[in-house]
Formats: sequence, C-alpha cells, structure tokens
Amino acid sequence: MRRILSLAALAALAIAPTHPAAAQSAAVAAILAQDDAGTVLGQPLFAVEQTVEVRTLADGTHLTRRTEEHKWRDTQGRYRRESTVVTEGQPPVFHTAFIIDPAANTVAILDLDRKTAVVTHLPATGPYALHPYINLDDKPIEALPGVNVKVEKLDGKTIAGVYAVGRRVTRTRPPGTIGNDRPVVSVAERWVSPDLKLLLANSSDDPRSTLTRQVTQLDRIDPAPALFRVPADFVSTNAPTRQPRTASCAECAPAQP
Repeated sequence: MRRILSLAALAALAIAPTHPAAAQSAAVAAILAQDDAGTVLGQPLFAVEQTVEVRTLADGTHLTRRTEEHKWRDTQGRYRRESTVVTEGQPPVFHTAFIIDPAANTVAILDLDRKTAVVTHLPATGPYALHPYINLDDKPIEALPGVNVKVEKLDGKTIAGVYAVGRRVTRTRPPGTIGNDRPVVSVAERWVSPDLKLLLANSSDDPRSTLTRQVTQLDRIDPAPALFRVPADFVSTNAPTRQPRTASCAECAPAQP
C-alpha cells in the first residue's frame, strides 16, 4: 500500500521551522508523487472524493477516520486539491490547498486560515520536475521477498458517471515475512478513468485496517481561473528551487509493500 501524506502533513513540512528549504522540498516531492499530480491537458473537471479508513486495535476497537477532498483541473492542466478530516453529518472545512501550475512550472502550498502561500519554482528536468500523467497500474508491482502477489484485471464499470478500468492486487505474506506468526492477506483495488486520467476509486483491506476512497461527484467543467492563482490578499513567499534528498523525508516514501 502506498502511503499518501495528508495536506495538513504537507503544510507542516512546508512551514517546518528547522531546515525550511529541505522541508519545503520534501513537501513538494510528496505532492508530485500523488496519483493525480501528472499534467493532463484538455480534460477539465471538478471532483469530490470521500475516504473512510477504519483501523482495528488489538482489543477489537475500531477507529474510523473520514476525509473529503475537492479537486479541480483546467484545460491547461493546472491542478488544485483541498483535503480535510470531516465529522459525519457536518460540512467540510478546508484549511490547506495546493496548486500545481505547469504553465508557470510551480507548486504552491496555501494556508487558507493564515492566508499565506509558499511557491516553489520547479527544475525543468529531473525527478522533481513536473511530468505528464502516469498510470501507476503500468508500473511493476513491488513486494518484500517471500510475499506472494496475485494481480487481476477487473471488468470495467461506471463510477460517478465515468467508465473506469480496475485492477486487484492480492498479497499473501507467509509467517515471519513482517514479524507475523500466521499468514497475512491484503487486497487492494484501484479504478482509473482512462479518458480523464483520474483515479476514481481505490480500496485496501487487511487485518490491520481497511480503506475505501471514491469520487462521489464529478463535473466535467472548466473551473474558474482564480482557483489556480494565489489570492491577492495572501502573503506569498518564493521558496528556493533545490533537489530534495531522497532520505530527507521518510514519511514521503511509499510504505513497504
């Protein structure tokens, strides 16, 4: 399972008081590693995504965490994302946003409460440059030694009014693989729109936790240009361009499969 940093965690990295340049670079690296961070031209949209994560403790107690994300993409490929933890039955309140602008070659992290923004100008080439959309399902499956991996292509289905193709990955970890005294089986699914190049749903299920994420609203509209600019009343800071070191942010790395 890939670990995805929340926007709150990204913002915390960006404004870290110690080694701020390295922290900002690590936050930008994490943003560019997100599923929908690749540049997609000519496919504007607005999407609402709901996530429910349930962790099971040793005594059987269940801890449930709900988040909601709003995503915007315009015809030029500019992309904005906002995310927040929500209480069931209550409207979401967003505190942080990020904007990827391929035209300006920048990533901006916005603190919506403090009305501040940190803008990073990206290198033209290299692992931390902007890149076209990459379907993660096309990448090789990684697993620890001894883990049995089964990959299944799933029949297409419609999600939020859009056709999606799916893949299921089942990992079976024999005893001793991750310190376990019995086999651990986890199942993960991903559903992607090949037309919009957008992750529409994914889920993971194993004895430790379950997660379900799905786009519940999708409008194929060109959002207002102002959404992709730092507001005029925000205090904006330009971050220096630098290549982050791989080891500078352990949280930004994918979790061991």
